[in-house]
Amino acid sequence: MNIMIFTKNYERYASGYYHHDINQGFMKKGNCYLYGEGYPKYDRNDTIQDAISKSPFNKGNIDLIAVGTSWEEQNPNIEESDPHPNISLSELNIPKVFFLNKEYKKLDKKLEYAKKNKFDLVCTAHHDWEKWARQTGLNFLHLPFAAAPERFRDYGLSRKYDFGFTGALHKTYKDIRYRIKCILFENTEVKSNLGMETLFKRNPMKEEFKKYQIYWAEWGAKGLLGKSLLPTGIKYARFLNSFKVFLSTPSAANLIGTRYFECMATKTLLFCPESEHYNDMLKDGHNCVKFREDLSDFAEKLHYILSNDSERKRIIENAYQDFITNHTYDKRIEKVLTVLNL
Repeated sequence: MNIMIFTKNYERYASGYYHHDINQGFMKKGNCYLYGEGYPKYDRNDTIQDAISKSPFNKGNIDLIAVGTSWEEQNPNIEESDPHPNISLSELNIPKVFFLNKEYKKLDKKLEYAKKNKFDLVCTAHHDWEKWARQTGLNFLHLPFAAAPERFRDYGLSRKYDFGFTGALHKTYKDIRYRIKCILFENTEVKSNLGMETLFKRNPMKEEFKKYQIYWAEWGAKGLLGKSLLPTGIKYARFLNSFKVFLSTPSAANLIGTRYFECMATKTLLFCPESEHYNDMLKDGHNCVKFREDLSDFAEKLHYILSNDSERKRIIENAYQDFITNHTYDKRIEKVLTVLNL
């Protein structure tokens, strides 16, 4: 199979792995040519015919055109989402798939781009895919995020932390992470229980949680040497290996992010709130531990799973097997190709 992928070059990107991992999934299924900003032959003035002429393929032997998650223009100061209007895909009689991304930015423009270029399939991790299918008349596929087992795996490291969380609180949009912090912390003004703000001060955690080794680091949290407490790159994958239990919640837009699958892949127990948006992916007591949205059982569930090693290990093994079977990027791309009859 010959596949031409329109994408920015994210091979060395230290976060947002999914941009590169989707491309890698296609590369395992066929001969791929990647075209876009950051690749040697890219030219903003090229037409679609110019782009194809730079590839190793003839127009007649391209089996699939894929537009990756990084292709679109995300800059809010630029009105359009199409980063390269000279490249018109609508004139190609070749199966075309578009990976919608960051649906909370310029959605109307992105859907307009999808219609204009007459994609055969539009993939999105967003739960509103059926509504957009009705609006546009396009064929949508709900395709959740995933993780790459080559990067996110059990490195056999010591599980020195009992419980952890890193990231933004998104308090303005959705306050569940902040409410969890209020359960754990006496002093909610600090960004971390390990950062510079706590130097020479007492432990900011509430008494019932002081017996645990907890790693809580919000965006901007700095360690005692002034370095970020939020690791990136391969350090982040290994970092997840240091935990028994890790918190993950839906995004401000209720998206099920990559961390859910990264925890499953690294054999770190996934601790998450109940949500209608999981569909059948996550089952409480099988491949994760869920707590109520109102947090009424949060502390009880956390204490229980940290004190029951055998139960925790059983759930972790189930989650890992579910991940390998269903939630790698290879599996996501296989589903795309099946829907396209390729």
